[in-house]
Amino acid sequence: MAKSQKPKAIKMKVLITGGAGYIGNELVYKLTTEKGIDEIVIYDNLNKGNYNLFTGLRKLPYPNIKFIKGDILDGRKFRKALDGVDVVYHLAANVTTPFADQNPHFFEQINHWGTAGVVYAIENSDVSKLIYLSSVSVYGSQSGLVTINTPLFPKTYYGISKKRGEDQVKRLSDKLTTYIVRSGNVFGYSKNMRIDAVINKFMFDAQFENRITINGDGNQQRAFISMEMVVDVLKQLPSSDLKSGTYNLVDKNLSIIDLATEVKGIYPTLEMIFVNQHLKMRQIKVEKDDRLSTLATQPQKNLKTELLEFKGMFTF
Repeated sequence: MAKSQKPKAIKMKVLITGGAGYIGNELVYKLTTEKGIDEIVIYDNLNKGNYNLFTGLRKLPYPNIKFIKGDILDGRKFRKALDGVDVVYHLAANVTTPFADQNPHFFEQINHWGTAGVVYAIENSDVSKLIYLSSVSVYGSQSGLVTINTPLFPKTYYGISKKRGEDQVKRLSDKLTTYIVRSGNVFGYSKNMRIDAVINKFMFDAQFENRITINGDGNQQRAFISMEMVVDVLKQLPSSDLKSGTYNLVDKNLSIIDLATEVKGIYPTLEMIFVNQHLKMRQIKVEKDDRLSTLATQPQKNLKTELLEFKGMFTF
């Protein structure tokens, strides 16, 4: 039997692993606007140097935010951090592009066994909802359109480790509400940027070097979603009535060459360099999951608008 859910009127205490990271940073800002949330705990080891959340003119207009410097591999500290927590967002992960198929231990340690430790600690706590941010990389490389029912064939060590993390989370599905959210390739502004993500790198290189590099012939397709849409959907989950389950969180399927062409439309003199054009690159196209789309409160935007907004965040 799943744990009984608290009435929505009751204030919730939320903990975010990886809360100072690329997505966690922006999710914290979003959650401060939710009336049903009484306290936010940021749990992060800061090993990626994500200190930007703590400084700058963009203030967090919220009194009940707590930071705990801790690692999810430190089970004792994490269990203590769960005191009084109602909802956990598990975002902490090793995500390194384009080296997702190198150093398996690097991914296995955090994404698999770290998640196992998080699950074990939650299992022995009063947490009522767990939201695990996974990745569409668990599907591997697929030629057809991927749906939530497509069998999983991860091809990289990163994808394998995220699938194993999902398996750990599923152990809790009969004990509390669990959401496994498979995100597409996230792009867009955050105070703690990931420049290695493909759109982010294209935009950075276009802005400051007027040159981008395309691996392969550019015809490979990927599933993308903007930062704005990711955090908009994630913030709704604690108060939603969605059932426990696995969901795909994507917005657009784009080929790399179409993406590069869109960037060139913003930077007309942009130079495009092709590398290893003879190689066939991994690709994945993912069907939009309408069950999550209903949670989005922000208006739909086309890619050009999103890229122009991103460009506007550069300082020069």
